[in-house]
Amino acid sequence: MSVIERSAVVACEEPEPLLRALSSSWLCAALVLVAIVQQIVGHIDCDVSWFLTFAEKVLDGRAAYVEVSDPNPPAAFLSLMPAVLLARASHLPPEAVLAALVFAFAAGSIGFSFYLLRRGAARSRRTWMLLLDAAIFLLLVAPEIVFAEREHIALLAVLPLLAALAVEDQRAPPPRWARILAGLGGGVAVALKPHFVLAIALPALAIAWRERSLRILWREELVSAALAAVGLTGATLIAFPAYPTQALPLALEVYARARDDLGHFLAHTLALVYVALLAGFLVAARGVPLGRATLVALFSSLGFFAAFLLQGKGWMNHAFPALALLLFAWTFLALRDRMARVAPPTGTKLALMKFLFLPGLLAAPAYFGVVEQLTDHEEHPGLLDAVAFVAPPHPRVATIASQLDYGHPLVRQLDGEWVGRQNALWTTAAVGRLLTSADPRERERLEARRSADLAGLAADIREGRPDIVVVEDRATREWVLRRPEMAGALDAYRLAKQAGDIEIWRRAE
Repeated sequence: MSVIERSAVVACEEPEPLLRALSSSWLCAALVLVAIVQQIVGHIDCDVSWFLTFAEKVLDGRAAYVEVSDPNPPAAFLSLMPAVLLARASHLPPEAVLAALVFAFAAGSIGFSFYLLRRGAARSRRTWMLLLDAAIFLLLVAPEIVFAEREHIALLAVLPLLAALAVEDQRAPPPRWARILAGLGGGVAVALKPHFVLAIALPALAIAWRERSLRILWREELVSAALAAVGLTGATLIAFPAYPTQALPLALEVYARARDDLGHFLAHTLALVYVALLAGFLVAARGVPLGRATLVALFSSLGFFAAFLLQGKGWMNHAFPALALLLFAWTFLALRDRMARVAPPTGTKLALMKFLFLPGLLAAPAYFGVVEQLTDHEEHPGLLDAVAFVAPPHPRVATIASQLDYGHPLVRQLDGEWVGRQNALWTTAAVGRLLTSADPRERERLEARRSADLAGLAADIREGRPDIVVVEDRATREWVLRRPEMAGALDAYRLAKQAGDIEIWRRAE
């Protein structure tokens, strides 16, 4: 063994105080506490709030994708159904129950993943603690306001499958039951969003390419993931037939095509952060034989990033799994997941570790709204107090707005009732963007979609008789009320208050 190699081994056996602190069980406990406190201090995101409402309405007898609808597949609201059922049984707030269930799910996912990973490489106790602390930080602390989003749940679900793929072929494989169970989590992730199949397929193909063998594609975890994805998706489509016949065509024709402008997407989303971290990783990993865990984390991250690009919305929850897994890949690289006796990084690689990876890792909570979460920042400042001032107790609320964050979680925070089959006029807003480049035949189809959307909202207001109608702004109100489908929709209402540009209309006594 050379002098350099002996120095590396000694450094590994006698870590600096910082390394001891980072691998401390006290840090592990502190990270868990921070994750819990920040969820108590803040509130759930608008998407999660909406799907809780969706689940509640279905439990109350509303027909899914008819009387309450959304472009996302049934797994989106079904994943939150256990929280709603348990909340009703225990008389606790659904938001609190959901947070507790996600923490429990995360504990199970991380624990099961570590059980599988321990079969994949011989690591010291300190290395395992560093990995555990990184996992808690990235999966529970960093999510902030994307906590309990579908992307967060999907990453937790797919994590054991990725751990099973990370086990080197020359080591004893995990038990068959464990690989099958890990695969089922992958199926759940794909049922939540079909795009996420890329996060499973890319690492599997990368391993098959490196091993020059297609046998990897027939491993139990991948077969069970495929069967679970097909089975769960098929079962939900059978149980909710209105989704494939009504919601899905609308989602494909309007929602999926309403993508963010490329320039805005690159300049105002986490895409550039991801690209910078990826470029730095590729430079730092140059010439280093990547271990299986690093390879799996990297290519699964690329799969999630491809899904982020395909969706084209640029929202931070869409970017979360890709960034989290890329930071996992960096972590494995920094810890030498192959535990090779090599000299510590120097030069450019050391600089990238210090000045790109570590700042990128520590800044992860900022990517996903740490300030907004810790300050319990409203989606629209002042709106909650303004509505509460003019609304009766437990108000019935509708919105005339392009985005769902005008009504959610506002309605739940007021302990009110949502009036409306959709969460917002997202179809109308998306059609407005698509019409700019549509041909005459397509314009006719899109106009029909917009007309149906506005007619549906008008019917919801007439029949649901909400106490409060929150309007995005004056220009939106004037444009919407000029449409024949919405004529007279606010005749029974008066402008009661404003929160900035947002108008709050109350039903006349």
